[in-house]
Amino acid sequence: MVAVLPPVFDVDSYQPKNAFADVCGRANAQGSGTNAAEESWVQRELEFYHDHYTEQRELTACVVTFNVACKKPPANLAALIQQRLKDADPSNNRSGTPVDLVMVSLQEIDMSASAMLKDGTEAATPWVTGLQAVLCADSQRDSNSPYFALPVRQLVGLLICVYVRRQLLPYVRDISIATVATGALGSVGNKGAVGLSLMIYNTSICLINAHLAAGQNNLAKRNGDAYKILTTMDFSAQKRQAQAGYESGKNSASSPVPAYPELLPYNHDLIIVAGDFNYRIDLSYNEALNLVSRRDIGGLLEHDEFGTEMKDPFSPWVGFMDLRPTFLPTYRFDIGTNTYDTSEKQRVPSYTDRIVLWLKKKHSGDLVRVENLLALEEVMSSDHKPVQALLRLPLLLEVTERRNAVRQSLLERLKSVGWDRMATAETTVSTTTLDFGVQRFYECGTRRVLVITNTGHCSVEVHIFRKVDGDMSEGSWLRVHSTTLFIRPNESREVLVETQLDLYSARCLKQWRPFGGCAELPLKSILVVCVNQGKMHFVQCTCIVKPSVFGNSLENISLLRNESCIAAYSSHGVQAPEHSMARSKVPKELWFLCEALYERGARQPRLFREKGSPRVCQEIMHHLDTCCIPLSPMCDAQSIAACLITFLRSLQEPVVPFAQYGAALAAGKAGHKAALQFVQQELPPLHANVWIYVCSLMNFFLRPPNATSNGLTPKFLSRILSEVMVVSPVTSQPALDSSEGARQTVTGELMPHCGMTSQVLGRQVQQERIFAMSLVECFLVPPPALMW
Repeated sequence: MVAVLPPVFDVDSYQPKNAFADVCGRANAQGSGTNAAEESWVQRELEFYHDHYTEQRELTACVVTFNVACKKPPANLAALIQQRLKDADPSNNRSGTPVDLVMVSLQEIDMSASAMLKDGTEAATPWVTGLQAVLCADSQRDSNSPYFALPVRQLVGLLICVYVRRQLLPYVRDISIATVATGALGSVGNKGAVGLSLMIYNTSICLINAHLAAGQNNLAKRNGDAYKILTTMDFSAQKRQAQAGYESGKNSASSPVPAYPELLPYNHDLIIVAGDFNYRIDLSYNEALNLVSRRDIGGLLEHDEFGTEMKDPFSPWVGFMDLRPTFLPTYRFDIGTNTYDTSEKQRVPSYTDRIVLWLKKKHSGDLVRVENLLALEEVMSSDHKPVQALLRLPLLLEVTERRNAVRQSLLERLKSVGWDRMATAETTVSTTTLDFGVQRFYECGTRRVLVITNTGHCSVEVHIFRKVDGDMSEGSWLRVHSTTLFIRPNESREVLVETQLDLYSARCLKQWRPFGGCAELPLKSILVVCVNQGKMHFVQCTCIVKPSVFGNSLENISLLRNESCIAAYSSHGVQAPEHSMARSKVPKELWFLCEALYERGARQPRLFREKGSPRVCQEIMHHLDTCCIPLSPMCDAQSIAACLITFLRSLQEPVVPFAQYGAALAAGKAGHKAALQFVQQELPPLHANVWIYVCSLMNFFLRPPNATSNGLTPKFLSRILSEVMVVSPVTSQPALDSSEGARQTVTGELMPHCGMTSQVLGRQVQQERIFAMSLVECFLVPPPALMW
């Protein structure tokens, strides 16, 4: 497999000349003559026909996921694992079929502040030793113990433990481990995943322990975490690093091509993901408890976020098989009881703890058998309940005689058709143009399907990437799903292309200014379909972008004055004066949001903690772009709050400009006087006005009579405001190759990412967030309660 392109095209190095360098390298490595080339072709083709020379076997598995809430192993730890499955015919084996594979996914092993700066801590030790004792397992190759313990991996609070029945050990190979952190700023490992890859017989298996973003209203972040894990977890990364270290001491001219291309989850035959996915029940606390009291599991699942995601053909979980719960929600309990959360926060009971499967061959899903799926209610050491699944899974065993027969058939086909035709890939695309129509910052996501068909005699390998030359947007407004394809002769594959106007892609609109007589901006980008040993196809993608105050700059928005955004961009020859007196002290759109929130949100319970209505949010954004009047009384406070945060987050240059980021952190570190001087003296006047205006509104919400109802605190507000007003210049950019990224510290030094360990980077990210929060908190000082 060659390296897979990121769907957002973050890496520019994928070009036609090197997209298939790995394939060419492997072919050249086997010889330079025609016979060597033909043999290389046959070996590559065999990969696409393995279903013709393999036969089915069965793998029995016990999969467990448990969020342990930083607790030590319970006394009844053995309840987590079943070592045998009941047979359909008990007379065959009185004690049942032994479990071949045990996977235990643990979350929140250690969530202390010090743990965030480390990959592994001593908190994992009692769990590792305890589980090995339950299974009588060890990691000695020549032992007589029933189970062999595969390498253990911890990422802060995540721990994955995998055990294989010793009789299978001779058929287990290619074990590797990978991690993906999705926590604070996508770098800290308080959330993320730990994975283990292995081959059993001829079936590649990927086992992932995942802990996704928490929060009742954080669906988008959960989906983003899942997408990042499933598309970036590379099990060959450590091998490449070792290879690079070895090659660095050799003459680069004589170095071979990389021996370890990317090995991602979707490159496996089977994926099992078990963890705390944090998807919630979309009901109120009392509504959910009412269904729980009646044991109405079906009613609860009707409102299950994850169930909805599984039905969405464009979710990150597309193609996965959900082990649908047959039990009551596993979160959140009062520890030591089976009683759902009775604290003041009243977390809604939810099915956060899940197990899902993905099989490369979709018809193999019919061979999966779920023998048992249950929540272990008797385990009360955590605020979660463990979930346990007993499974029968399909395995492939290669039959040498059949493989030789398929190989011979391919050789004969090669001779009859001819080397020239067999070695040349022939493909067609369903269209060479994709029109996405009108797009706005808050009304995008239009999807089109491109069909690629293999009309030739050999299997083809396809990469899709952007053409950046002459494209001001560099294709950043397009998202492509399945950027690497393998297609057998006479078969077709669909590629999903969708639009996304976000903070990154909107930067191509930076020079689009109001009063220029340009009411819409056409975008045109080219997708290149690059076929190994075949011709390239070019697909032109077009759309029309309408202007918006969302995804725009404060400078442009301030120029609108008393005109709506749409009207101002349509006007020509009425250019606003550039001097500061012609501009508003704060944009009127920000004033409309803050004024409405001032009137309706002061005593709104859980303000900024609940998600707004997507429909109402879209109506608010459209109103701000097209009207110059206050918001409708029908707009609720939570939706207005969501739009305010979106407005601040989507600014092309944040309230604290990137150039002042280091100074902002230094001011936050120094304290109140330095913070005040920074805002007054170093921020541009418009940015300083916005900072003071927003913080003044938050201070109003923090007045004791209001805070008693809305539940807001300076600490909470400083966190959410610092994330949208004090943004790192590095994290605001699309992901870069590690050799190109750099982060500026408070002292002004540049620390290259490639030279930073995950611990150092994690410590620095955490420190920067603390200083950013401190800066905001200096302006969030509620008055004494006696004043009210």
